[in-house]
Amino acid sequence: MINNKKISIITVTKNSQKTIETTIKSFIKQDYKNKELILIDGKSSDNTISIISNYKNKISKLINEKDKGIYDALNKGFKNSKGDIIGILHSDDKYNNEKVLSKIMKAFNNKNVSLIHTNVDIKYKKFKRIFASKKQFKDEDFSKGLMPPHTGIFFKRKILSQIGYFDLRFKYAADLDFIIRCFKRKKIKKKYYNIKSVKMLSGGRSTKNLVNIIEQNIEWLKILNKNKIKYNIVTFLFYKFINRLSQII
Repeated sequence: MINNKKISIITVTKNSQKTIETTIKSFIKQDYKNKELILIDGKSSDNTISIISNYKNKISKLINEKDKGIYDALNKGFKNSKGDIIGILHSDDKYNNEKVLSKIMKAFNNKNVSLIHTNVDIKYKKFKRIFASKKQFKDEDFSKGLMPPHTGIFFKRKILSQIGYFDLRFKYAADLDFIIRCFKRKKIKKKYYNIKSVKMLSGGRSTKNLVNIIEQNIEWLKILNKNKIKYNIVTFLFYKFINRLSQII
């Protein structure tokens, strides 16, 4: 039996005219009925808003204003959502099939579970790669540059009152900080659900160029320090290199 609680999906856009329609349609096609889509647009200058307007009856809330970056926009989405469960679907992502949200909500029938993390199908320019999450993520995983992608995570709203929102001091890796806080808090019961929930395109601000990659890695280390996770810099850089290499071969 699937519970009938509302799930809020947050989508952040900025000049996403090439992909946003596919993302919206993917949400609409989900067979779970009690859902809402919150769209946060950072004042797009292309046809993104025009495309979104074609689906205004399917969108619960649209905020179109300048923001301080993707994490600020996601925080706005969290604060303007009404669902018991929250998930993120970026403007160049789509769900793996029409039953993803139904499966996720069924998994939340276990009242003790507060966060579910899933697998994500990542499409690079020349090939695809399935990012398989793990049953558990420990300090040693984070110290090796590993984390579950936030697009594959769904969580109960109450988590926000327990650990707070994305920390806007971090421009490139605030999702890592948020996820670490979730996984280190023992009272938040996590569950690994072995399904492919989202198909996403690779890339993003943190991987646009070499400078951004370096800044993202520096932030990663700052976040490890903030959350009192020990690491070896040589080991960290080695695993980061291996992870990056696996994305291009």
